Amino acid sequence: MEETKLRQYIRNFIKELKDEDEDLEEVTTTSDVDGYSTPHAFSSKEDEEKKKKKLTKSTGYSVVKEELDNNDIKLIKKIIRDVIGDVYRDIWLKRNVWK
Repeated sequence: MEETKLRQYIRNFIKELKDEDEDLEEVTTTSDVDGYSTPHAFSSKEDEEKKKKKLTKSTGYSVVKEELDNNDIKLIKKIIRDVIGDVYRDIWLKRNVWK
Protein backbone atom coordinates (compact mmCIF):
# COMPACT_ATOMS: atom_id res chain seq x y z
CA MET A 1 0.00 0.00 0.00
CA GLU A 2 2.82 2.41 0.80
CA GLU A 3 4.55 1.67 -2.48
CA THR A 4 1.52 2.77 -4.52
CA LYS A 5 1.28 5.99 -2.48
CA LEU A 6 4.95 6.69 -3.14
CA ARG A 7 4.50 6.08 -6.87
CA GLN A 8 1.46 8.35 -6.90
CA TYR A 9 3.39 11.04 -5.03
CA ILE A 10 6.28 10.81 -7.52
CA ARG A 11 3.90 11.01 -10.48
CA ASN A 12 2.18 14.07 -9.03
CA PHE A 13 5.51 15.70 -8.31
CA ILE A 14 6.72 15.10 -11.89
CA LYS A 15 3.48 16.51 -13.30
CA GLU A 16 3.95 19.65 -11.20
CA LEU A 17 7.49 20.03 -12.50
CA LYS A 18 6.34 19.63 -16.09
CA ASP A 19 3.61 22.23 -15.58
CA GLU A 20 6.14 24.67 -14.13
CA ASP A 21 8.50 24.09 -17.06
CA GLU A 22 5.77 24.91 -19.56
CA ASP A 23 5.22 28.29 -17.93
CA LEU A 24 8.89 29.11 -18.30
CA GLU A 25 9.37 29.78 -22.00
CA GLU A 26 12.78 31.39 -22.23
CA VAL A 27 15.62 32.39 -19.99
CA THR A 28 18.56 34.42 -21.21
CA THR A 29 21.63 35.68 -19.46
CA THR A 30 24.47 37.81 -20.72
CA SER A 31 27.01 36.60 -18.22
CA ASP A 32 28.19 33.94 -20.69
CA VAL A 33 28.91 36.35 -23.54
CA ASP A 34 32.61 37.10 -23.77
CA GLY A 35 32.45 39.38 -26.79
CA TYR A 36 30.87 42.29 -25.00
CA SER A 37 33.53 42.47 -22.33
CA THR A 38 36.16 43.64 -24.81
CA PRO A 39 36.88 47.37 -24.60
CA HIS A 40 37.00 47.89 -28.38
CA ALA A 41 34.16 45.61 -29.45
CA PHE A 42 32.21 48.37 -31.20
CA SER A 43 35.03 50.68 -32.27
CA SER A 44 35.29 52.14 -35.74
CA LYS A 45 38.16 51.85 -38.23
CA GLU A 46 39.35 55.33 -37.24
CA ASP A 47 39.69 54.16 -33.65
CA GLU A 48 41.72 51.17 -34.82
CA GLU A 49 44.05 53.40 -36.82
CA LYS A 50 44.54 55.70 -33.81
CA LYS A 51 45.31 52.67 -31.65
CA LYS A 52 47.89 51.40 -34.19
CA LYS A 53 49.58 54.81 -34.33
CA LYS A 54 49.69 55.00 -30.55
CA LEU A 55 51.20 51.51 -30.29
CA THR A 56 53.84 52.21 -32.93
CA LYS A 57 54.91 55.44 -31.24
CA SER A 58 55.16 53.85 -27.79
CA THR A 59 57.04 50.73 -28.90
CA GLY A 60 59.17 52.12 -31.71
CA TYR A 61 57.98 49.47 -34.19
CA SER A 62 56.11 50.08 -37.41
CA VAL A 63 53.07 48.36 -38.86
CA VAL A 64 53.91 45.98 -41.68
CA LYS A 65 51.26 45.03 -44.19
CA GLU A 66 52.10 41.58 -45.51
CA GLU A 67 49.97 39.48 -47.74
CA LEU A 68 50.32 35.92 -48.97
CA ASP A 69 49.84 35.43 -52.67
CA ASN A 70 48.92 32.19 -54.42
CA ASN A 71 52.55 31.23 -55.03
CA ASP A 72 53.33 31.47 -51.31
CA ILE A 73 50.33 29.32 -50.45
CA LYS A 74 51.31 26.69 -53.03
CA LEU A 75 54.86 26.61 -51.63
CA ILE A 76 53.61 26.22 -48.05
CA LYS A 77 51.28 23.37 -49.11
CA LYS A 78 54.15 21.63 -50.90
CA ILE A 79 56.43 21.89 -47.87
CA ILE A 80 53.72 20.53 -45.56
CA ARG A 81 52.99 17.68 -47.99
CA ASP A 82 56.68 16.76 -48.17
CA VAL A 83 57.15 16.81 -44.40
CA ILE A 84 54.03 14.70 -43.77
CA GLY A 85 55.14 12.29 -46.50
CA ASP A 86 58.52 11.92 -44.78
CA VAL A 87 56.81 11.22 -41.46
CA TYR A 88 54.59 8.54 -43.02
CA ARG A 89 57.61 6.97 -44.76
CA ASP A 90 59.58 6.89 -41.50
CA ILE A 91 56.66 5.30 -39.66
CA TRP A 92 56.24 2.71 -42.42
CA LEU A 93 59.97 1.85 -42.40
CA LYS A 94 60.14 1.53 -38.63
CA ARG A 95 56.98 -0.55 -38.55
CA ASN A 96 58.40 -2.99 -41.09
CA VAL A 97 61.66 -3.27 -39.15
CA TRP A 98 59.76 -4.15 -35.95
CA LYS A 99 58.03 -7.14 -37.57
